[in-house]
Amino acid sequence: MLSVNWFEGLKMVDLGQGISAPFCAKLFADLGATVIKVEPPEGDYSRTLGPFPNDVPDLEASGTFLGVNTNKSGLVLDIKTDTGKQILLDLVKSSDVVVESFVPGYLDDLGMGFDSLSKENPMLIMTSVSPYGQSGPWAKYEASNLIISNLSGHSMEHPGPVDDLAKQPPLQLGAHQAEFLGGICAATATALALNRRSVHGKGCHVDVSQVESLALLPQTPLAAYAIGAPGKQRSKSSAGKASLLAVLPCKDGYVGISPRQQDQWERMVEIMGAPEWAGDDRFATEQGRLDHWDNLEALLISWTSTMYKEDVYRLCQSTRIPSFPLNTAADLFDSAQFNARAFFVDVDHPVAGTLKYPGWPFHLASGDRVSMDRAPMLGEHNQDFIQ
Repeated sequence: MLSVNWFEGLKMVDLGQGISAPFCAKLFADLGATVIKVEPPEGDYSRTLGPFPNDVPDLEASGTFLGVNTNKSGLVLDIKTDTGKQILLDLVKSSDVVVESFVPGYLDDLGMGFDSLSKENPMLIMTSVSPYGQSGPWAKYEASNLIISNLSGHSMEHPGPVDDLAKQPPLQLGAHQAEFLGGICAATATALALNRRSVHGKGCHVDVSQVESLALLPQTPLAAYAIGAPGKQRSKSSAGKASLLAVLPCKDGYVGISPRQQDQWERMVEIMGAPEWAGDDRFATEQGRLDHWDNLEALLISWTSTMYKEDVYRLCQSTRIPSFPLNTAADLFDSAQFNARAFFVDVDHPVAGTLKYPGWPFHLASGDRVSMDRAPMLGEHNQDFIQ
């Protein structure tokens, strides 16, 4: 089995901090590019974010930093100094791509913006990842996952149905989705820019907005507004009142069940063992089940609460009833499906120990796999770049 080195020979300088820009660079590093992670003397701030083994803060053991910086070399550089600028400039002269996430205009103020660097390297591609992009009235505003979730229009979809609209406001997306999606969009745009360079023979500046990246996703409400149709509104109570989608408690968590069609409901009754209450005339039709959802939900819970969520899921799937367990991180690591496809990869680290990392969501017929090496220690490879 060989490694997937599609970007072998590509050299990238990663000036990014946090998640988006480093994740963009990581995607290239995992696929064979030479990526130099440039950090300030105090380190990328994601080193302080955790989570940490045994909850003990350590700049070398942040799960966030380690996860988005695999397969990179590490260089500490103060680019505000003349020496730091010169070392960075020397790196850029021989690089294909620079990825950065500074406040728009910051690198220009240092004399290290795209216009300046491209004079030294006309083939250079610079990918700038920021919350709102390099232009517009919000360009220099700060942001967070919560802010971007709301400004993109995405939070109005979360949570879906609620019991009390006044008491359950929209929620942010979890797990830094805005930042990770921004990184994926940045990597996609960078790959397209590399293709453009191969055709036109010159580099370019790629300007990626995290909020626009996330605004790509709620296409249905955007399309509805664009054509003048009523936009989707958050509904009250359980989703069951709108579409008979129930999220119900089990012995070990929650499971979603959606027997919307009559034949699905009849099969649902069978796998529950045909309880007497299922013959109640109130539940005989789809409309009846919707109208009496509060009563039906309690009866369904009386069944699911005695079951494990995976067992409910398997029963429903075996009879073609839409269903899903609400998986936790622990469930993913234990998943027979994920493990059968070797999605998680063990990576050794001298401080953090052996950790499992999410791999890549594709397999090749050749059997070649994406290889993964640990993230660099702070300034680990300085001697390779500073003479």
